[in-house]
Amino acid sequence: MTLILSQADYLKLLYQADIIQNNDISDSFDITRKYQFGEGVWRQIQLRDGISLDIDNYQQHKSVVLKCDERKHPLEFRFLVLLESEFKDLEFKTGEYFLSGSGMASKCDVFEAKSQRIVEVAVHIHPNAFCYFTENTFGKLPRELEHLIRRWDQPTYERYGTQTPAMQIAVQQIIQCPYQGFTKQIYLEGKIWELVAMVVDQEVQLNQGCFQINSFKPSDIDCIYDVREILLKHLDNPPSLIELARQVGLNDCTMKQGFKQIFGTTVFGYLHHRRMELAYKLLIEGNMKVTEVAQTVGYASLPSFSNAFRKKFGVTPKSCQK
Repeated sequence: MTLILSQADYLKLLYQADIIQNNDISDSFDITRKYQFGEGVWRQIQLRDGISLDIDNYQQHKSVVLKCDERKHPLEFRFLVLLESEFKDLEFKTGEYFLSGSGMASKCDVFEAKSQRIVEVAVHIHPNAFCYFTENTFGKLPRELEHLIRRWDQPTYERYGTQTPAMQIAVQQIIQCPYQGFTKQIYLEGKIWELVAMVVDQEVQLNQGCFQINSFKPSDIDCIYDVREILLKHLDNPPSLIELARQVGLNDCTMKQGFKQIFGTTVFGYLHHRRMELAYKLLIEGNMKVTEVAQTVGYASLPSFSNAFRKKFGVTPKSCQK
């Protein structure tokens, strides 16, 4: 059975859910609730007036249609860490981000399917807070960002994009924030503005015509996403660039140029990032020795792995494991 709910009723039910208590009273700004329509949590973090953060990590137990009327909308930056669904033709996919400026959001229906699994970080910023950080000394927004701030009766600007490795790292650091109290607030707000800066940088490049994914055919873009999937399946022993291009049916030059435009880094820059990301996860879990983690992510030399890890995260693998 599919539940059909208005946005107001949906939020009301979410707020009625049990709060998972945090023993640190200084963390009262960070509230985690059980997810009402499945298994998992819905986490709300109010950092200051006009800046908030949601972290979703849940799996649906029933299908829900959320009916959203036109509504006043702040700036929103959503980063999809994981989306597992039986529906493949989705507008928003794992590893992408969604940017919405402020204004009047349009009427829409949001469908969340039964058994769907989602991990997502969403940043909400009131236009006044955004302008405080971005206006020049004369109190004006840069021309390239004016379209992000619209009157409440104007439709919002919206765009989807692909997360760069640097964005993915910042998102994971938000999810795994090691601090408490006011230190957590400082850390999380810093990471939020780091993410906003990276998205805004892409937005400026788009407006200046320096970031044109549309110069590639849709079939080429699909092939470039296939390159990423091959890399993820073979982190320990990836194919060469020539072999990668051959497998997806592109020439070497098109593959390299397209990959950098779409993912913001080179093929092996992306490979290195994902290797280090997996290594970090395995070390934190603590079920493998450092040498085993190094081999799992494709390093035959422990010193080479340790040096690469330290350059990436600023700590040694051993200290990360502890």
